[in-house]
Amino acid sequence: MSPLVGKLWREVARHENIEDTVAGLTALVRTAIPIDWLLVRRWDAERARLDTVAYVGVEPLPEARTKVPTPRRDMLVAWGAVGDVDAWLSREFTGIAKLLVPDGVTGPVVAGPLCVGGRLVGVVLAGGASEEVCAAVRDLLEPLAMALENDARLHELARLREAAEQDRSALLTRLARQDVSDAIIGAERGLREVMSRVVQVAPTDAPVLILGETGAGKEVVARAVHTQSRRRDGPFQRLNCGAIPTELVDSELFGHEKGSFTSAISQRKGWFERADGGTLFLDEVAELPAAAQVRLLRVLQDGTFQRVGGQETHTVDVRIVAATHRDMPAMVRDGRFRQDLWYRISVFPIVLPALRARRDDIPALARHFAERAGMRLFGRTLEPGADDLALLSSYDWPGNVRELAAVIERAAILGNGHTLQIVPALGPVPGAQLRPAGDQSESREAIEAALRTARGRIEGPFGAAAALGANPHTLRSKMRRMGIEWGKFRGGG
Repeated sequence: MSPLVGKLWREVARHENIEDTVAGLTALVRTAIPIDWLLVRRWDAERARLDTVAYVGVEPLPEARTKVPTPRRDMLVAWGAVGDVDAWLSREFTGIAKLLVPDGVTGPVVAGPLCVGGRLVGVVLAGGASEEVCAAVRDLLEPLAMALENDARLHELARLREAAEQDRSALLTRLARQDVSDAIIGAERGLREVMSRVVQVAPTDAPVLILGETGAGKEVVARAVHTQSRRRDGPFQRLNCGAIPTELVDSELFGHEKGSFTSAISQRKGWFERADGGTLFLDEVAELPAAAQVRLLRVLQDGTFQRVGGQETHTVDVRIVAATHRDMPAMVRDGRFRQDLWYRISVFPIVLPALRARRDDIPALARHFAERAGMRLFGRTLEPGADDLALLSSYDWPGNVRELAAVIERAAILGNGHTLQIVPALGPVPGAQLRPAGDQSESREAIEAALRTARGRIEGPFGAAAALGANPHTLRSKMRRMGIEWGKFRGGG
C-alpha cells in the first residue's frame, strides 16, 4: 500500500460528513497530482438516477439541465483496473450513461465506479487526462466508496431516529402521556386485577390475549406487558390487523421480496422481522382473514416464515400480545376464527374492564387528561371542578378511556384554555346517556338475586355473570365496590 493510500484511509476516518471527506481527500491528492476537479455522485437504484453529493474544484459545478447529453468516448479515460470504456458502461451503467457527467462539464474526464460488497453505491469523476490522475482516482475508489456508504448509513440512522421520535410523540399524544413509562392510572383501583395478571405473565414468554371494548386501553396494557418483560430493551411493534387490506396482509406481516408483486419495488421487512427480539402487538387480531390465520399459526408454532415472493426461510424470536373487542369464543364456534390459533394466542387472557365498570378511576383520569390537554394546547394546566367530575362520573362512556380523553380535550378548547366546559363538550355527543352517579347498571338487589340463584357461582354458563349479562371480572369489581360478599351465597342463603 502506497503512503498516499494510507493517508486517504486516515482522512476518511476523520470525517462523518461526505462533503468534508471529499474535500480532505482532494486536498491530499492535489499535493502530488494536478486534479482540476473531483465530483462524487450517489447512485439511487430505486429511482435510477445519480445525485451529486460532493464537489471540489476551482470553478463552481455547472448546474445540470433537464436533458444531459451522453458523454463522448474521448471524455472518458479508462485504465487497467476498469477495462474498456464501452464494457464498463454496459456492465455497470446500463441505461444511465447519459447521467454520468453533468451538462456543462468539458474536457477529459476520469470516471470510476464506487462499489461496496459488489454493490454499486456511486461514481467518482475527476477532471484531467494524465495517467497520474487515473492512478489517483484508482486509489480513491475504495476510500470514497466506504465514505459514501458510511454517509448513507448515517442519513438512514438519522431518518430512523426522526421517524421513531415522531412515532413516540404520536403515541404519547394518543395516550395523553409525557413518557411511555408513566404510571398507569387505575393500577391500584379499577385495574388492580389487570395489573396483577400483567405482573404474573410479563416475565414469561407466553402469548397474551387482551379482551376489552374499543377504547378501553388495550395498547396501554400490552405495553405494560412488554416493559415488565425481559424483552423491555427490544422493539415494541403495534399492528392494527383490522386496518390492513386483505391482499396486503401477508406482505405486512412477513415482508416481501423485490418484484414479488406490481408495487414491490424493493425488498421490505414485515412486522415480525421488525419485532425480532421484542414484542409484536396484534391489535384487533380477530379481523385477520382465514388465510393469514394459517400462516400466523405457523410462525407462532415454530418461529419461521418466508417473505412474499421469497424462498428463504427466516427465523424470528417474537413475543405475541394480541387484543380484540370481539367475542372470540363465538367466532371460533361459528368457524370465523381458527380454533387452533385461538388456543395458541389465548394462553393467558387478560380481560380489561370498560370505563363504566371502574367509575372510581374517572376523576383521576379526568385530571390527568385535563392537565395534558391544557399543556399541549395552551401551555397551562387545567383542573376539572367537583361538578365536572360528578358529571363525568355519571356518563356511561361507550367509547371508554379514548372517549373521555376526547371529551376533556374538547372541553379545554371550548373553554379557550382557561376553564373546562364539560357540559357543552358532552352535550353534542350522539347517544350520550347521563344518569345519577349513584345508580349502577345492575342494582344490589339484582346482583344478590343472581348470586343466590347461582349459589355464589360467578363464572360459567350457570353463574351470576351470565345471568346478568356481565363480564365476570366486571361483576367482581362491582361487587367489591358495593361491599357484596358472594361467599355467603354458596350455601344457597
